[in-house]
Amino acid sequence: MKRLFYLFAATLLFVACKPTVEYIEENATLTITSGETMEFTHEGGEGEITYTLEGAKNGAKPNVTCNAEWITDIAVAETITFNMTANEGETRMVPMLISYGNAQQQVIIKQLSPSEAALHASYFGGEYYGSIYSPGMGNYYLHLSDNGFNERGMDKPNSKYYCVDLYAPLYEGPDGGVIELPLGTYTLSTEADPVMWTMSWGYSGYRETNENGQSLDPYKYDHATLVVTEDGATFECSIEGVKHKVKYTGRAQIIDARN
Repeated sequence: MKRLFYLFAATLLFVACKPTVEYIEENATLTITSGETMEFTHEGGEGEITYTLEGAKNGAKPNVTCNAEWITDIAVAETITFNMTANEGETRMVPMLISYGNAQQQVIIKQLSPSEAALHASYFGGEYYGSIYSPGMGNYYLHLSDNGFNERGMDKPNSKYYCVDLYAPLYEGPDGGVIELPLGTYTLSTEADPVMWTMSWGYSGYRETNENGQSLDPYKYDHATLVVTEDGATFECSIEGVKHKVKYTGRAQIIDARN
């Protein structure tokens, strides 16, 4: 009887200690939809990675690994969220590994230094004035902004605006056609007269608004470059020693202001 008791107890112990193996579909497809590199400002705060997981069982979630002390509170749900501490030093980067079965993806988390500022613009647009102010060239007066303008065309509260006054080839399409900003690289010019493939120093600059929508004192660019491609635009400038980088995906929305 005593022997049977020990055999029964050993059986219970074996069952209790047997590890639980979670089934993972090895052929599942993991796709990161928020980009291979994510850039954040030095202030820190929350970051979010979006993904899709196809071919996995219902409710399955990927695993996330990141070996950086400045990234904390990683949580995996419909999206992957995490927190970043403030960066008081140089720009820093770390890979974040996201995996499920045999599927693995890597996202580079980049946090800028205090001497750099970054913005992912949601608005890029403005007016086309033709050659009214620039004989033989097209004049495109545009803004890159995080929030754009309200229905009256006025600045929105707590918003940032990077103004670029550009000179490029003339629009040669039909009246009423879609005016597109010519692809190429535009650099800041201090010349008094318009110069092709530049932005004027006098009419370009940065401003931001307070909680009431009032514009604070504007800033001129120390230097600036705008690169326009089929996929979007990248604007880099320096303002009082601070480097700014603005990215926009898509083409600029331009209104014909010649009439």
